Amino acid sequence: MRALVSVIIPVYNKERYVARALDSVLNQSYPKLEVLVVDDASQDRSLDRVAAFRDPRVRVLKRSVPGPGGYAARNFGIKEARGDWVAFLDADDIWMANHLDHAMSLALRYPDVPIISAARLTQTGSQQQLDPYAQRYTRQGPQVLYLTDYLQHACMGLRAMGTNSVLLKRRALATHRVFPEGRTDRSGDLYAWVALLARLKQMIWSPHVASIYNGDMQGVSRNSTPSIELFRHMVEELRPCLCDEEERWLRLYANKMIKYAWLEQKKKRVALPLTRLPGSLFWQHNLGYCLKWTLLSLVPFGVLEWMKQRFTSE
Repeated sequence: MRALVSVIIPVYNKERYVARALDSVLNQSYPKLEVLVVDDASQDRSLDRVAAFRDPRVRVLKRSVPGPGGYAARNFGIKEARGDWVAFLDADDIWMANHLDHAMSLALRYPDVPIISAARLTQTGSQQQLDPYAQRYTRQGPQVLYLTDYLQHACMGLRAMGTNSVLLKRRALATHRVFPEGRTDRSGDLYAWVALLARLKQMIWSPHVASIYNGDMQGVSRNSTPSIELFRHMVEELRPCLCDEEERWLRLYANKMIKYAWLEQKKKRVALPLTRLPGSLFWQHNLGYCLKWTLLSLVPFGVLEWMKQRFTSE
Protein backbone atom coordinates (compact mmCIF):
# COMPACT_ATOMS: atom_id res chain seq x y z
CA MET A 1 0.00 0.00 0.00
CA ARG A 2 1.30 3.43 -0.91
CA ALA A 3 2.35 5.80 1.85
CA LEU A 4 0.40 9.02 2.36
CA VAL A 5 2.46 12.21 1.99
CA SER A 6 1.38 15.37 3.82
CA VAL A 7 2.57 18.44 1.92
CA ILE A 8 2.82 21.59 4.04
CA ILE A 9 2.67 24.98 2.30
CA PRO A 10 2.99 28.05 4.55
CA VAL A 11 1.33 31.09 3.01
CA TYR A 12 1.85 34.72 3.89
CA ASN A 13 0.76 37.29 1.26
CA LYS A 14 1.53 35.05 -1.73
CA GLU A 15 -1.60 35.62 -3.85
CA ARG A 16 0.53 36.01 -6.97
CA TYR A 17 2.24 32.63 -6.61
CA VAL A 18 0.27 30.23 -4.39
CA ALA A 19 -1.95 28.82 -7.16
CA ARG A 20 1.12 27.85 -9.16
CA ALA A 21 2.63 26.11 -6.12
CA LEU A 22 -0.61 24.23 -5.43
CA ASP A 23 -0.89 23.16 -9.07
CA SER A 24 2.59 21.68 -8.92
CA VAL A 25 1.62 19.58 -5.89
CA LEU A 26 -1.84 18.46 -6.99
CA ASN A 27 -0.48 17.45 -10.41
CA GLN A 28 2.16 15.14 -8.97
CA SER A 29 2.42 11.76 -10.67
CA TYR A 30 2.28 10.31 -7.13
CA PRO A 31 -1.40 10.72 -6.20
CA LYS A 32 -1.61 9.69 -2.53
CA LEU A 33 -1.13 13.01 -0.79
CA GLU A 34 -2.82 15.66 1.29
CA VAL A 35 -2.01 19.36 1.13
CA LEU A 36 -2.02 21.49 4.26
CA VAL A 37 -2.06 25.17 3.34
CA VAL A 38 -1.12 27.03 6.52
CA ASP A 39 -2.23 30.65 6.28
CA ASP A 40 0.07 32.82 8.38
CA ALA A 41 -2.42 35.70 8.78
CA SER A 42 -2.16 36.85 5.17
CA GLN A 43 -3.48 40.31 4.39
CA ASP A 44 -3.93 39.84 0.65
CA ARG A 45 -6.12 37.48 -1.42
CA SER A 46 -3.97 34.38 -0.95
CA LEU A 47 -6.84 32.39 0.58
CA ASP A 48 -9.13 33.32 -2.31
CA ARG A 49 -6.61 31.75 -4.67
CA VAL A 50 -6.52 28.61 -2.53
CA ALA A 51 -10.33 28.46 -2.27
CA ALA A 52 -10.54 28.23 -6.05
CA PHE A 53 -9.15 24.69 -5.80
CA ARG A 54 -11.99 22.23 -5.20
CA ASP A 55 -9.68 19.30 -4.59
CA PRO A 56 -10.64 17.37 -1.42
CA ARG A 57 -6.96 16.69 -0.73
CA VAL A 58 -6.48 20.37 0.22
CA ARG A 59 -6.97 21.50 3.82
CA VAL A 60 -6.57 25.09 5.02
CA LEU A 61 -5.19 25.80 8.48
CA LYS A 62 -5.15 29.31 9.89
CA ARG A 63 -2.86 31.14 12.28
CA SER A 64 -3.79 34.50 13.77
CA VAL A 65 -0.27 35.98 13.96
CA PRO A 66 2.40 35.66 11.25
CA GLY A 67 5.64 33.96 12.24
CA PRO A 68 8.95 34.97 10.63
CA GLY A 69 10.38 32.47 8.18
CA GLY A 70 7.25 30.33 8.20
CA TYR A 71 8.74 28.18 10.98
CA ALA A 72 5.68 28.23 13.24
CA ALA A 73 3.42 27.58 10.24
CA ARG A 74 5.43 24.52 9.19
CA ASN A 75 5.43 23.19 12.74
CA PHE A 76 1.66 23.66 12.92
CA GLY A 77 1.32 21.76 9.65
CA ILE A 78 3.42 18.88 11.00
CA LYS A 79 1.22 18.75 14.10
CA GLU A 80 -1.94 18.48 11.97
CA ALA A 81 -0.51 16.13 9.34
CA ARG A 82 -2.01 12.67 8.85
CA GLY A 83 0.55 11.31 6.42
CA ASP A 84 3.30 8.74 6.80
CA TRP A 85 5.71 11.35 5.44
CA VAL A 86 5.69 15.15 5.63
CA ALA A 87 7.09 17.37 2.89
CA PHE A 88 7.39 21.13 2.47
CA LEU A 89 6.95 23.62 -0.32
CA ASP A 90 7.21 27.39 -0.10
CA ALA A 91 4.20 29.16 -1.61
CA ASP A 92 6.26 31.01 -4.23
CA ASP A 93 8.12 27.91 -5.48
CA ILE A 94 7.11 24.79 -7.42
CA TRP A 95 7.76 21.06 -7.48
CA MET A 96 8.72 19.01 -10.49
CA ALA A 97 5.86 16.70 -11.47
CA ASN A 98 7.64 13.45 -10.58
CA HIS A 99 9.28 14.57 -7.32
CA LEU A 100 7.14 12.50 -4.95
CA ASP A 101 7.27 9.46 -7.22
CA HIS A 102 11.07 9.49 -7.05
CA ALA A 103 11.08 10.16 -3.31
CA MET A 104 8.62 7.40 -2.45
CA SER A 105 10.54 4.93 -4.61
CA LEU A 106 13.58 5.71 -2.49
CA ALA A 107 11.50 5.27 0.67
CA LEU A 108 10.76 1.71 -0.43
CA ARG A 109 14.40 0.99 -1.30
CA TYR A 110 15.68 2.41 2.01
CA PRO A 111 12.90 1.65 4.52
CA ASP A 112 15.03 2.47 7.59
CA VAL A 113 16.05 5.96 6.42
CA PRO A 114 13.81 8.68 7.94
CA ILE A 115 14.93 11.68 5.82
CA ILE A 116 14.82 12.06 2.05
CA SER A 117 16.21 14.99 0.11
CA ALA A 118 16.95 15.76 -3.53
CA ALA A 119 18.46 18.24 -5.97
CA ARG A 120 17.03 21.75 -6.39
CA LEU A 121 17.00 24.38 -9.11
CA THR A 122 17.07 28.13 -8.52
CA GLN A 123 15.47 30.30 -11.20
CA THR A 124 16.49 33.94 -11.50
CA GLY A 125 14.92 35.65 -14.49
CA SER A 126 15.17 33.13 -17.33
CA GLN A 127 18.26 31.41 -15.89
CA GLN A 128 18.14 28.15 -13.93
CA GLN A 129 20.99 26.81 -11.81
CA LEU A 130 21.38 23.47 -10.05
CA ASP A 131 22.32 23.61 -6.38
CA PRO A 132 26.08 23.18 -5.68
CA TYR A 133 25.75 19.76 -4.02
CA ALA A 134 23.83 18.36 -6.97
CA GLN A 135 26.30 19.86 -9.43
CA ARG A 136 29.04 17.80 -7.85
CA TYR A 137 27.24 14.54 -7.03
CA THR A 138 24.36 13.97 -9.47
CA ARG A 139 26.32 11.47 -11.53
CA GLN A 140 26.97 9.31 -8.47
CA GLY A 141 23.30 8.52 -7.93
CA PRO A 142 21.47 8.22 -4.58
CA GLN A 143 23.64 8.51 -1.47
CA VAL A 144 23.10 7.63 2.17
CA LEU A 145 24.54 10.46 4.27
CA TYR A 146 25.27 10.81 7.97
CA LEU A 147 25.69 13.94 10.07
CA THR A 148 29.45 14.18 9.53
CA ASP A 149 28.99 13.81 5.76
CA TYR A 150 26.43 16.60 5.74
CA LEU A 151 28.54 18.93 7.89
CA GLN A 152 31.74 18.37 5.92
CA HIS A 153 29.99 19.31 2.69
CA ALA A 154 28.01 22.16 4.25
CA CYS A 155 31.27 23.72 5.45
CA MET A 156 32.21 23.93 1.76
CA GLY A 157 28.87 25.46 0.80
CA LEU A 158 27.45 22.16 -0.48
CA ARG A 159 24.17 21.47 1.34
CA ALA A 160 22.37 18.23 0.62
CA MET A 161 19.08 19.47 2.11
CA GLY A 162 16.72 22.29 1.19
CA THR A 163 13.23 23.08 2.41
CA ASN A 164 11.45 22.34 -0.86
CA SER A 165 13.18 18.98 -1.34
CA VAL A 166 13.00 17.42 2.14
CA LEU A 167 10.62 14.66 3.25
CA LEU A 168 10.51 13.43 6.86
CA LYS A 169 9.09 10.15 8.14
CA ARG A 170 6.47 11.44 10.57
CA ARG A 171 6.65 8.61 13.10
CA ALA A 172 10.42 9.17 13.46
CA LEU A 173 9.89 12.72 14.74
CA ALA A 174 10.00 13.13 18.51
CA THR A 175 8.07 16.40 18.25
CA HIS A 176 6.23 18.48 15.68
CA ARG A 177 8.51 21.41 16.51
CA VAL A 178 11.06 20.69 13.82
CA PHE A 179 11.75 24.33 12.96
CA PRO A 180 13.06 26.87 15.53
CA GLU A 181 10.01 29.10 15.80
CA GLY A 182 10.51 32.17 17.94
CA ARG A 183 14.29 31.82 17.92
CA THR A 184 15.32 33.39 14.63
CA ASP A 185 13.83 35.33 11.73
CA ARG A 186 16.00 33.68 9.08
CA SER A 187 18.08 30.56 8.31
CA GLY A 188 16.20 28.45 10.83
CA ASP A 189 15.95 25.69 8.23
CA LEU A 190 19.75 25.33 8.31
CA TYR A 191 19.53 24.70 12.04
CA ALA A 192 16.64 22.26 11.55
CA TRP A 193 18.49 20.02 9.08
CA VAL A 194 21.46 19.62 11.42
CA ALA A 195 19.24 18.94 14.43
CA LEU A 196 17.26 16.32 12.48
CA LEU A 197 20.36 14.50 11.28
CA ALA A 198 21.92 14.61 14.75
CA ARG A 199 18.86 12.86 16.18
CA LEU A 200 17.71 10.65 13.28
CA LYS A 201 21.27 9.72 12.22
CA GLN A 202 20.93 9.23 8.45
CA MET A 203 19.31 10.50 5.27
CA ILE A 204 19.12 9.57 1.62
CA TRP A 205 19.93 12.12 -1.07
CA SER A 206 18.51 11.66 -4.55
CA PRO A 207 19.87 13.23 -7.75
CA HIS A 208 16.39 13.87 -9.17
CA VAL A 209 15.41 17.54 -9.30
CA ALA A 210 12.68 18.13 -6.73
CA SER A 211 11.85 21.81 -7.02
CA ILE A 212 12.41 25.19 -8.59
CA TYR A 213 13.14 28.00 -6.16
CA ASN A 214 11.99 31.49 -7.15
CA GLY A 215 15.22 33.48 -6.90
CA ASP A 216 13.46 36.71 -7.86
CA MET A 217 11.45 36.89 -4.64
CA GLN A 218 12.55 39.48 -2.05
CA GLY A 219 10.85 38.20 1.09
CA VAL A 220 12.01 37.45 4.59
CA SER A 221 15.52 36.53 3.45
CA ARG A 222 16.13 40.10 2.30
CA ASN A 223 14.44 41.88 5.18
CA SER A 224 15.69 39.99 8.25
CA THR A 225 18.87 38.54 9.72
CA PRO A 226 19.93 35.14 11.10
CA SER A 227 20.52 34.65 14.80
CA ILE A 228 24.06 34.32 16.14
CA GLU A 229 22.68 32.80 19.36
CA LEU A 230 20.80 30.04 17.54
CA PHE A 231 23.95 28.59 16.00
CA ARG A 232 25.93 29.12 19.19
CA HIS A 233 23.33 27.22 21.21
CA MET A 234 23.04 24.51 18.55
CA VAL A 235 26.26 22.85 19.71
CA GLU A 236 25.21 22.64 23.36
CA GLU A 237 21.71 21.41 22.49
CA LEU A 238 22.90 18.62 20.21
CA ARG A 239 25.98 17.51 22.15
CA PRO A 240 24.16 14.61 23.92
CA CYS A 241 23.39 13.11 20.50
CA LEU A 242 26.94 13.31 19.15
CA CYS A 243 30.18 11.38 19.15
CA ASP A 244 33.45 13.32 19.41
CA GLU A 245 34.00 13.48 15.64
CA GLU A 246 30.47 14.72 15.02
CA GLU A 247 30.84 17.39 17.69
CA ARG A 248 34.11 18.58 16.18
CA TRP A 249 32.50 19.00 12.76
CA LEU A 250 29.44 20.64 14.31
CA ARG A 251 31.67 23.26 15.95
CA LEU A 252 33.36 23.97 12.61
CA TYR A 253 29.98 24.33 10.92
CA ALA A 254 28.63 26.47 13.76
CA ASN A 255 31.56 28.84 13.31
CA LYS A 256 30.67 29.23 9.62
CA MET A 257 27.06 29.99 10.50
CA ILE A 258 27.97 32.37 13.35
CA LYS A 259 30.24 34.31 11.01
CA TYR A 260 27.50 34.34 8.37
CA ALA A 261 24.92 35.63 10.87
CA TRP A 262 27.37 38.31 12.06
CA LEU A 263 28.00 39.47 8.48
CA GLU A 264 24.28 39.63 7.71
CA GLN A 265 23.64 41.69 10.84
CA LYS A 266 26.47 44.04 9.92
CA LYS A 267 24.98 44.46 6.43
CA LYS A 268 21.77 45.62 8.07
CA ARG A 269 23.83 48.05 10.17
CA VAL A 270 22.93 46.31 13.43
CA ALA A 271 25.04 47.81 16.23
CA LEU A 272 27.27 45.01 17.60
CA PRO A 273 30.04 45.21 20.23
CA LEU A 274 33.57 44.42 19.04
CA THR A 275 33.57 41.27 21.16
CA ARG A 276 30.37 39.91 19.59
CA LEU A 277 31.95 37.74 16.92
CA PRO A 278 35.08 36.47 18.72
CA GLY A 279 33.06 35.83 21.87
CA SER A 280 30.58 33.67 19.96
CA LEU A 281 33.01 31.51 17.97
CA PHE A 282 34.26 28.05 19.02
CA TRP A 283 38.04 28.42 19.06
CA GLN A 284 39.02 24.84 19.86
CA HIS A 285 40.21 22.95 16.74
CA ASN A 286 39.52 26.06 14.61
CA LEU A 287 42.09 28.61 15.81
CA GLY A 288 43.15 29.93 12.40
CA TYR A 289 39.60 30.58 11.21
CA CYS A 290 38.59 32.24 14.47
CA LEU A 291 41.68 34.43 14.58
CA LYS A 292 41.22 35.52 10.96
CA TRP A 293 37.62 36.57 11.49
CA THR A 294 38.41 38.21 14.84
CA LEU A 295 40.93 40.43 13.09
CA LEU A 296 38.56 41.14 10.20
CA SER A 297 35.80 42.05 12.65
CA LEU A 298 37.97 44.96 13.79
CA VAL A 299 38.01 46.42 10.28
CA PRO A 300 35.25 48.95 9.54
CA PHE A 301 32.48 47.09 7.74
CA GLY A 302 32.44 49.52 4.83
CA VAL A 303 36.09 48.62 4.17
CA LEU A 304 35.22 44.90 4.23
CA GLU A 305 32.47 45.48 1.67
CA TRP A 306 34.87 47.45 -0.54
CA MET A 307 37.50 44.70 -0.29
CA LYS A 308 34.95 42.04 -1.23
CA GLN A 309 33.76 43.97 -4.27
CA ARG A 310 37.31 44.65 -5.43
CA PHE A 311 38.60 41.10 -5.07
CA THR A 312 35.43 39.59 -6.52
CA SER A 313 35.69 41.72 -9.65
CA GLU A 314 39.35 40.89 -10.25
